[in-house]
Amino acid sequence: MKSYRFIDGEYEVKIEIKRSIFIATVKGELNAEEAEEFVKSVRKKYPDATHNCYAYVGDELGNMTRFSDDGEPSGTAGQPILDVLRKQNIVKSAIVVTRYFGGIKLGAGGLVGAYSDTASKGVKAGVISQKVLCDCIAVKADYPTFAILDKFIRKSGVVIDGVEYGQDVECKVYVPEDDVDAFKASLKELSGGKADVTATGDKDYKRI
Repeated sequence: MKSYRFIDGEYEVKIEIKRSIFIATVKGELNAEEAEEFVKSVRKKYPDATHNCYAYVGDELGNMTRFSDDGEPSGTAGQPILDVLRKQNIVKSAIVVTRYFGGIKLGAGGLVGAYSDTASKGVKAGVISQKVLCDCIAVKADYPTFAILDKFIRKSGVVIDGVEYGQDVECKVYVPEDDVDAFKASLKELSGGKADVTATGDKDYKRI
């Protein structure tokens, strides 16, 4: 089953490490362009920070990534932040770790640990949700038949994309790819073959 995990909402965590203040700001359900705008907004919020390092994954497949050390030694900030997302299979999400230098140098190893730990705490403070790739199924039936199907549909955990009441009742639902055949078979059986159940060909990721 194709699915993806993402940070559901926007969250912020602040910690202190050897007098330096580290602030993790995390946000999900972002494409690459939206992630760039999110990074800019955090930089605007903390314009006097010593560093605003970040990483994001901007697509469902995890192929569109970007990170920045923002002046920290190469490899000590952006990559560790990205690794936090990678290790938890989180995509379409961004993390910005803001640092206010406190006067004590941490060294390369210390920086990696600090940025990784702050990013991890930011993710932990948030909610991780999942969306599943679904097929759109169109259902059409007369009113008595649809009344029977409606109860099943609402208990099935699928996403209802709208119901239209005309001469017959028509609705569209999004069903996880792996469940489509069983779902269609159940509707056919419950309706005694009276319902018209067809795949529209549309696909989308839905929160199931």
